[in-house]
Amino acid sequence: MKTYKVVPYVANITTKETTGTVAQKLEILINDFAAQGWAFESVEKFETVVDDPGCFGINAKTSTTFFQLVIFSQPA
Repeated sequence: MKTYKVVPYVANITTKETTGTVAQKLEILINDFAAQGWAFESVEKFETVVDDPGCFGINAKTSTTFFQLVIFSQPA
């Protein structure tokens, strides 16, 4: 049996940075958790619905948001 850890991942970059910067930031995250004994499993795109009730129901809306989640595991 394994124990899992799920970590949100957002790579904030500037317009001068590239996808290589995003990859480097993900690599650092994976290596940091590996140093703590966690094994990288995968990166998953997670969709969730956000309900914004507005102010007293005025301008209420629902939107869909996507998150990247990094999944790690270690033996239990």
